[in-house]
Amino acid sequence: MRNNQISLIVVFLLATVLCFFGQETAYFLSENSVPIHPVYYLTGMTVLGIFLYLIAGFLLLRLFKKQGAAEKSRMFYLLIFFIVAPSASAWAFFVTVMWWG
Repeated sequence: MRNNQISLIVVFLLATVLCFFGQETAYFLSENSVPIHPVYYLTGMTVLGIFLYLIAGFLLLRLFKKQGAAEKSRMFYLLIFFIVAPSASAWAFFVTVMWWG
């Protein structure tokens, strides 16, 4: 039970960081790693962030299925997931599309 919650939180936070801070990270990686155009890093991080949100949704469903989570915590998880995940994914997608022109 505890490992599922920790995995869910780690995957969710990583996806959020990738989606919201993708631009800065793309510039950083372009300057300090393989020197390719930052738009390729940004595209990869956007795809990875959205994929991690899908994994987080799967982990959330698995968490609810495995344990009879209390109604309060279930509503909290769902509220946070359905507010943050779509907005962060939409933002990352918008930024990536604008970079591509």
